[in-house]
Amino acid sequence: MRKRENLLKEVILNDRLMLSRDTADMICYDLKKVLSEYFNLLGDVSISVEPEKDFYKISVTTSAVAIKSFGIIK
Repeated sequence: MRKRENLLKEVILNDRLMLSRDTADMICYDLKKVLSEYFNLLGDVSISVEPEKDFYKISVTTSAVAIKSFGIIK
């Protein structure tokens, strides 16, 4: 019975993990807009989502040629 519960939990977690290509593209588009406020980006932004034991590990990858100068809001 315990193995079946673990298998069911794994199936549910994997099901939640499935990002459609459209959703991933939308997330990357939003991240690129935000990161462009702080960096001069060189190319696109990509993400990867990997399941861990009780959470997801989300990695964002991009390259920048410079960090933009900005002041602190008071």
